[in-house]
Amino acid sequence: MTPSMTPSFALPSRVSFSDRLRPHRNQLLGGLGLGLATELLLDGSDFGLGHAIFGVLVAGFIVVSAGKEAWQSAAGHRWLLLAAVLLLGSTMLHDAGWLAVMSTSSSALLFALAIQGWNGERKLSALRTGHLFGAPFKTAGQSLFAGAVVTSRQLEDTNVTGTVNKYAPSLLRLMIIVLPPVGALTLLLSSGDAVFRARIDSLDALISSIPLSGFLRGGFVTLISGLSLTGVLALVSRRKDDLTPSVPGRPLRAFESFTLLGTLTSLLFVYGLTSTPCALAPAACTLPRGVTYADAAHEGFFQLLFAAIGILLLLMALPARTQLESKKAQLTFTALSTALVLATMPMMISGAARLWRYESIYGLTVLRLLAYAGLMLVGAVLAWRALTLWTLNDAFVGGAIGLFTTTMLGLAVLSPDKYIAERNVVRPEVDVWYLARLSADALPALVEFQSANPTDDDVALRYRAERLGPSESLLTWNLGRWRARSALQGIIFNSNP
Repeated sequence: MTPSMTPSFALPSRVSFSDRLRPHRNQLLGGLGLGLATELLLDGSDFGLGHAIFGVLVAGFIVVSAGKEAWQSAAGHRWLLLAAVLLLGSTMLHDAGWLAVMSTSSSALLFALAIQGWNGERKLSALRTGHLFGAPFKTAGQSLFAGAVVTSRQLEDTNVTGTVNKYAPSLLRLMIIVLPPVGALTLLLSSGDAVFRARIDSLDALISSIPLSGFLRGGFVTLISGLSLTGVLALVSRRKDDLTPSVPGRPLRAFESFTLLGTLTSLLFVYGLTSTPCALAPAACTLPRGVTYADAAHEGFFQLLFAAIGILLLLMALPARTQLESKKAQLTFTALSTALVLATMPMMISGAARLWRYESIYGLTVLRLLAYAGLMLVGAVLAWRALTLWTLNDAFVGGAIGLFTTTMLGLAVLSPDKYIAERNVVRPEVDVWYLARLSADALPALVEFQSANPTDDDVALRYRAERLGPSESLLTWNLGRWRARSALQGIIFNSNP
């Protein structure tokens, strides 16, 4: 009797992350080249032209290393590379360190988002809130692992590991046998002959004069950054086999989201009726006992900004977490979300009005300028969120990133410290020491103010000029510092300290 034969079906094996990589020698060479560029262009240098060149190099290596297939599948992620390069290059337009840190951090985030989706792993429109904030950490971890994989495979292919394993024990044994007698004999000969001792001392001085610590530090920076960037080049050219984007869970039922949106909208509607009129016309508003107009103007705008950011994050995350199984439910959700956006606007207008009133009394500062920019950005993204709930559903993520990039580039072109100084020097009372503590962008306005109001006290201006330092190299050229040095030409300071 012949046993029945049942067909066997092979289950598809899941491709591991390391097997999905396509390592080759050019990735390692390109990564080490970018690592050397990190040491030469970025390490220890001021924000300037070198950062712009580095951004162009990284983007160029990513495009070339990934190849034509990845470029075609990148789709919406392509312009993220351009936005990242522009943000990194914008640091050469000003000298404000706080804005340069924000721009470079934002550029790193955009690079990370581009790398994660470059080879079609996830469309830009499918990015969720968690992906936006987790991309830098995911990219950093994967690039370090991928860099180690590519490097180890190249060492094995070139038989470096085999050579080391073969000759290292013999070399170590030879050093143990030869070095002690040679060292002892050299010590005896130098102690017994002055000419030979002088020659040894000169050789020792020559070796000591070599900046070994600088070479070691530079080599370490080049190696670590090079291996990481090697992993980046490997990531953008990895295989797409067995890549299935995760689908978010939907733990919220429709009526739960409706209740949440409706409650928040009602609360903001009540706030708008009670507080916004006082913020717009405080003279016609009766304040609580013990609260002055200065107190009412000073408090609240940062809290309102954080509240608006929280509402924006909620509207970004809620659609993907809510069970909307019918067109009626989807329409209701969209209408309630739009109502929440509209109810948020009076709160933001109230915050902006308070901020403007406080600035008119006490002047503009970096923190207040950031609050202005934050309110405008959050308001624009909220309005864009409401629009994309009705139409252009897949365009929200790209549009939000575009608005954020535009805001950051606008701040860089504005040159915040320069703008703050120009606004403050026309006030009746000028805090010159606050302006002197700003970056070199504020120095031209400070020089102009000092020239229009000559006094014997130019300590603040001299303090700011001394912090500027000497002229810089081409790689550290910066428009803000160049303007500051141009403004200082011909300035003669008082001899009094």
